[in-house]
Amino acid sequence: MANNQYILGINGGVRPGYQDISAVLMQDGKVIAAIEEERLNRVKHTAGHLPILSVKEVLNIADISIEGVVVVAFHGSTWQQHIETVLQSHFENYFGYCPPIKRYHHHDCHAASTFYPSGFDEALVITVDGSGDGVSTQIAVGRKGKLEVVHRYDRPQSLGMFYAMFTQFCGFTRDADEYKLMGLAAYGKPYQFDLDDVLRVRDYSYYFNEDYMVEIVPGQPAPSRNEMLFSKKLEQILHTKRRTAKEIDEVYKHLAAAAQIQLEKALVALVKKYVAETGIRKVCMAGGVALNCLANQKIEALEEVEELFVQPASSDAGISLGAAYLASVDAGVSTFEKQTHTFFGNEFKAAEIAETLERCNLNFTVEENFVEEAATQLANNKVIGWFQGKMEFGPRALGNRSILANPAAPNIQQTVNHKIKFREGFRPFGASVLEEDFHEFFEAKCSDAPYMTKVFFVKEKYRELLKGVTHADGTCRVQTINRNQNALYYDLISTFKNKSGFGVLLNTSFNLNHEPIVNTPREAVASFYASGLDVLYLGNCRLKK
Repeated sequence: MANNQYILGINGGVRPGYQDISAVLMQDGKVIAAIEEERLNRVKHTAGHLPILSVKEVLNIADISIEGVVVVAFHGSTWQQHIETVLQSHFENYFGYCPPIKRYHHHDCHAASTFYPSGFDEALVITVDGSGDGVSTQIAVGRKGKLEVVHRYDRPQSLGMFYAMFTQFCGFTRDADEYKLMGLAAYGKPYQFDLDDVLRVRDYSYYFNEDYMVEIVPGQPAPSRNEMLFSKKLEQILHTKRRTAKEIDEVYKHLAAAAQIQLEKALVALVKKYVAETGIRKVCMAGGVALNCLANQKIEALEEVEELFVQPASSDAGISLGAAYLASVDAGVSTFEKQTHTFFGNEFKAAEIAETLERCNLNFTVEENFVEEAATQLANNKVIGWFQGKMEFGPRALGNRSILANPAAPNIQQTVNHKIKFREGFRPFGASVLEEDFHEFFEAKCSDAPYMTKVFFVKEKYRELLKGVTHADGTCRVQTINRNQNALYYDLISTFKNKSGFGVLLNTSFNLNHEPIVNTPREAVASFYASGLDVLYLGNCRLKK
């Protein structure tokens, strides 16, 4: 591959079901820029079209034109040839030029997105979602820079659809609110309901009973979010579907717990089976189901598993990343850097931030020692908005577009849920912890966990101290942080530790309920004044109510 060649990976599609639109720009096998369309058009999980704003943004970040791109990498290898005509028309319409196009299998893209940046020479690669290119689960082996498919489960043999059904059954929006079902599961008793006839786990495999799902004609898209994915048979054997306005009673808590346990059994069975067959003990995961942190905890705890890497952008946003990796391999790249962060989005200079605040006619202060000042605010139990550096790629805010709080502050979970995020009170929060203090507070097999893709048990003696981030089941979704990953954020937590005695912060994404994570200073200001946040730091500029 010639040097300085740019590959553009994109995700999307013209059907309503293709969501999490995104674009990734890679140069000689290295990620230069990556961003999701939702951060730019402000429509969460943007679905049903091809990327426009995200392509423009990654080109802008790299300061190149579309003519500098040598290939556009896309999923949809099983789609009709007409899609290439659509893609060509799309690029010519919005950009005036269409580079050559390469299409790859949806699950190969997921697999590439997690294997190539894992740092593993050899890995068992498991990708699990609703479906893509007719496949719902794929088992592959990554070895010597190549991926080889071992087995595929065709749609509708789908763990993603199974979990989406129960997300919808419990009154949430499927393909969007699965994390709510996961959070609710901690409040239920899993064995109040037997879901073995719906999802049977046997002989190190699983079988999804299609009688409990509405019929999906082969080659046709799944029902929209406005339609029920489950059949009437599910209500007949279980209960009545929860309507959105209805209070979440014990039945739905138990159902959430039962669905979670059944999913975990199926995933653990797959891992055990294919570790035994391949002899490979390092595991990579991607696909929407790989964002189930509780299941990841069970997988990592297996004695059969030596190490687990989960792509932080495991949703379909990561398809663009995987497609770019595959196109890079085809272009001759043989080795890739291990992923160490997710900060691939746009950033704003101090002058741009100050100009925005001035145009909004706001009184703000420029703090020379803003890290020290912010740590003091946190130690005094203030909740702050933290807008710094490059935007994260993927669903988790990891210290650059975050809402931060002292996890030991009185009633902090209720405060952030009800007065700031405006969301359901049962939902838990993640924690950012100094990497060197990780094992002090959490029970963990691994040495670090930089992406909030896994949960860990909070040690019993610290559950009261860290009550703001300790869920009902004693777990916490954790991000470890060191100076090489994010020096500014590391310094903030270290300074907070000097004032509070412990290096752990409550960290949740900087957005209000049903909104994407803030992308611009103006959006950060809007969320600040539309919520109960106490202080906002945009770079070294401070806004205080």
